[in-house]
Amino acid sequence: ITHLQRLCDKLGTQSNGRLFFPEPEAIMNSSLAFMKLPERRKQTLQKLAAMFVTKPDNDPQQWATISGIGPWTINYARMRGCSDPDIWLGGDLVLKKRLKRQAIEIDKAAPWRSYLTFQLWQLGNSE
Repeated sequence: ITHLQRLCDKLGTQSNGRLFFPEPEAIMNSSLAFMKLPERRKQTLQKLAAMFVTKPDNDPQQWATISGIGPWTINYARMRGCSDPDIWLGGDLVLKKRLKRQAIEIDKAAPWRSYLTFQLWQLGNSE
């Protein structure tokens, strides 16, 4: 949340008292020196922004060509940003922890595994 706020504060735009996420061009053209991140992570953000500048309708699967973006991030974007109902983030540490306490057969949740993911994440908030 802190990184997101810094990014918006420095590069975002304001309108009618609201702060908006920066345009990809702003991220691509910024050194991101204000971000307290390793240089490689900054480069990953810049490359992702550049991809959105050149291919605004890109598919998250294409992000795999960018160093620093892996399967978890791609699948999370597909689940949240593309509303794919059948994404299972099996490598997620919170989900692994929840599954140790729950007898759930993941494959039986198809084609709605994204919703199972949300429910298991939420379960942690009510414990």
